[in-house]
Amino acid sequence: MVYLDDYEEFQAAAQELFISQPLRTRYVVKYRHSQPKVILKVTDNKVCLKYRSDMLADLKKVERFSQAFARWTSAQRLDNLGEPDVELEEAKSSAKPKAKNKARRKG
Repeated sequence: MVYLDDYEEFQAAAQELFISQPLRTRYVVKYRHSQPKVILKVTDNKVCLKYRSDMLADLKKVERFSQAFARWTSAQRLDNLGEPDVELEEAKSSAKPKAKNKARRKG
């Protein structure tokens, strides 16, 4: 098992592992409440990569990684995993609520 200290390095290594063995690669998120710590683990039963953090700000990174891994598993082609998903960006922009203009009362 390898604990990687840098999140970007962990994500790149996890993506390479997924590309090499897409049907065997899986990931686990473990949170320990007693020691406020989150651990991400990506494995294909031969190689095991781990990333751990005890900072609350890194939870956003965990969420982004979960979304990225879900996109990888549903991708049609593995050669363009690093590119941003155009359909996802369009869906995000169309789902943003528009501000309503409220009329002021005079009186």
